[in-house]
Amino acid sequence: MSYDVVDIAGRLQAARKAVGLSQRELSDLAGVPQAQISRIEAGTVDLRLSSLVALAHALDLELTLVPRKAVPAVRSISRDAIGANRQNVFAIQKEMQRIGETVRGLQVTMPKLEGLNQLQKTFSELRSVRVPTLDPETLKQLRKTIEQISKPTKELTALNESIKLMTSIRNRAMHEQDPDTGTAPSRPAYSLDEEDDDA
Repeated sequence: MSYDVVDIAGRLQAARKAVGLSQRELSDLAGVPQAQISRIEAGTVDLRLSSLVALAHALDLELTLVPRKAVPAVRSISRDAIGANRQNVFAIQKEMQRIGETVRGLQVTMPKLEGLNQLQKTFSELRSVRVPTLDPETLKQLRKTIEQISKPTKELTALNESIKLMTSIRNRAMHEQDPDTGTAPSRPAYSLDEEDDDA
């Protein structure tokens, strides 16, 4: 493995540890097998571009090509930004992990509940949102709403509220300005979501 790839692997590992994720948690977020993440971090396997992109996205990192002369300045700015955002990113990642565990728990305890697949699909869409545009307190409220699904007589009401709230959070985050650049993300010309009306 070349020095550059070892350096990238080290940075991925440092970013994972900075937000307090285990390799297994990162595996769940990125869709890259935990064993592959372990090999990447150990430098025993060449890093595939698709894995790098998935891991970077899950860790809320941006892949960019920078002129070699600008690298020291970029690293300095990155250290400052990571230090300032570390706690918020950590809280968001942990809450997303808790939501994922809650949804998986429902799939085990209530596998025949109508609408559970829609909840899982909506959660998968929410996981694709850039972390800085999410709010840990709103995610906590979402998790508590999802937890209500397991209570008798509240199943369908809580399930529908959870899907609606999750869709709203995702849509708001997709239309919010990027805190790093101050610009709104580009939007598609149309949307297939019916509830995409809070923009």
